[in-house]
Amino acid sequence: MIAFSRMWRAIGAVVAIELAVLGSMVWDRIGLLQSGREIELDVVPVDPRSLFRGDYVILSYDISRFDGSKVEGELAKGRPLYVTIAQDAAGKWQVQRAAAVAKPAVSGPEVLLKGRSDRWRFGPVRQGSPVQARYGIESYFIPEGTGRALEKLVGEKRITAVVAVGRDGTAALKGLKVDGKLVHKEPVI
Repeated sequence: MIAFSRMWRAIGAVVAIELAVLGSMVWDRIGLLQSGREIELDVVPVDPRSLFRGDYVILSYDISRFDGSKVEGELAKGRPLYVTIAQDAAGKWQVQRAAAVAKPAVSGPEVLLKGRSDRWRFGPVRQGSPVQARYGIESYFIPEGTGRALEKLVGEKRITAVVAVGRDGTAALKGLKVDGKLVHKEPVI
């Protein structure tokens, strides 16, 4: 009977730990979407389909590909990459610099994005070599049957992504805008 009681306590402890971990992940996501700094990025999607989740749009951004001369440190695929962006005179977000070594400080109107490098080889990046970065905001699930219409609007350069950015550089998609009007919004929960 004592062994049976210990087993149930152990199972209960494991379940409680798993629920706490899941709860903290959900809480972090909710906090980011509600209080993260909001920026808008121009997008270039492709319209694939997931058998399990329906239509989704793969998003690409101007800030996802930039010149290697802006990178401090050595890149490696999958390692963190901290990218500092700022708006230009036209209001478009542009990469200012990137750091593969440590999280840099940002000032004033700059925004720090934490991403991952898609670079497959280790070592320094040569000037002129392109760097591809992923920020975790590259896919967005949409109502079934709307992907083709969104693809057409992107071709006409009428779509922007609304992105929430946390202080640590973590980014989350909040929604998509067409001609400045929010048409798809990510639910908080």
